[in-house]
This record gives sequence, structure tokens and C-alpha cells, in this order.
Amino acid sequence: MSAPRTVRRARPALGTIVETGVHLTGDEDAEAAFGRAWCTVAEVERALSVFDPRSDVARFNAAPAGASFPVGAHAAAVLRFARDLERESDGLFDVTLGTGRGHWSLEFEGGRTYIRKHAGRVRIDLGGIGKGYAVDAAFDALVSGLGRAGGAACWVNAGGDIRVGDIEVPIWLRDEEGGGGGPWLSLSDGAIATSRYGPGARSHLAGARAGEVRHVSVAAPRCMWSDALTKVVALSRRTDHPLLRGHHAVAWLHPEGAACH
Repeated sequence: MSAPRTVRRARPALGTIVETGVHLTGDEDAEAAFGRAWCTVAEVERALSVFDPRSDVARFNAAPAGASFPVGAHAAAVLRFARDLERESDGLFDVTLGTGRGHWSLEFEGGRTYIRKHAGRVRIDLGGIGKGYAVDAAFDALVSGLGRAGGAACWVNAGGDIRVGDIEVPIWLRDEEGGGGGPWLSLSDGAIATSRYGPGARSHLAGARAGEVRHVSVAAPRCMWSDALTKVVALSRRTDHPLLRGHHAVAWLHPEGAACH
């Protein structure tokens, strides 16, 4: 029996550096588990990328009005959640980025999910939710790869979008202007994600009002929920938004210059 130890691996993916880590208590094959996680991240990127013409998202964006085609499991899972959150948030969360909310739909037939395009101008961008989903998928692959029926002490961190299980991971609040930072909270089972808005923010939050608050963090059971709900909080400026309670989530607004990692 090997002594307990923590093993980490990192590589560029999802437009950032993704770190995976496991706490081993025996002779588990960590490298095989890491391999499953990295393969899963690559699969998600291929399915959701707006830049890969073979992805489900790029195929939708290039399709004419009236087109309908089946999408893979990764795109189907993200699109279903995006569709529901768009409706529940009264359009605050909008993966079309204003190009045609309500002009796309999902249909289900024979166990498959189909996406239909109702207007030629509509485009979809899953950048506001896809990284969180990829973190969840990689985390599930890690747990599965370690072969522990009761869960595994591991984590995935994609540039501050973090999913943790059965191990305490410190979350730091970074001072992006002055440098340095310090511990903020500990996460032992669940997820947290942070999004920036205001001047220079990504297009998903371009409509957020400028002000002294520039970063939003949301903790929830799954990172996809955390990632998407940061946009709802940023655009509503409400850390008590009703959707947080429905997803067992908690939100924080950080002053300008502060970010989590």
C-alpha cells in the first residue's frame, strides 16, 4: 500500500491553464485518471468551440434558417441548461448574445437532441457556460478513472472555475491591480466560478453596467451552474437573485481589481 500523496497535472486548455489534482490514499492509477480527464476536456472543446467548423456550435452558426440537425451529448447537455436558464432568468442569460433570443430551439426524437435554427442571423456562443461544463465533465472523468464508487478526493481548476470533491481546497482572492492576494474561503465539495464585467469584459457581460464592482463569484454544486449564474448576477446586480436559491448557490460581488483563483 502506497503512502497517501497529492498529485497534480496542468496543461493549457479552454483558453487558460487547467489544473487537475487527486489525493491518493492507495495504489490508484492517477495517470490513467488524468488521461481520462484530459480526453474529456478535448471532447468538450471540440463540441462547443465557435472556431472549429466541425463543432456543433459552429455548424449551427453556419446553417441557414430552418436547419435542424442532431447534436452530441456534450452540446446537448449545455444547450438544455442554457435554454432553461434563459427562460428562468427572463433573458438575462442569453447564449445568442443578442443575435436572436428565442430563435433557436431543441427537439427530442429517438433518444437524440436536435437543434433547430429559426432565423438566419442567430448565432450561439457557449463561452459563458462551456468552461464550467468542461470542468464538471473533467471532474467526473477523474472520479471515474480512479474507480472509487464512493467518490474521490480530487479537483479541477480552469482559470478560477473550480470543482472540488472530498478534499479541502483554499480559494484565494487575487489583487489584479496591486499584485498579491490572500486566502478568501475553502471549498471542500462543490464548485465556484468567477466572471469579470465592465470595461473590457467579454461580450457575454457587455451589457453590464459599469461601476465599482467588476467581478462576480458564484458557488454551487456544479461548475456549469456557477459559471452561468455569474452572468445572471452580474447583469442583475443581485446577489439574492431567486435563481441562486433554486440552484443551491451563493454569490459575491468583488470590488474592482479583485479576482478569485
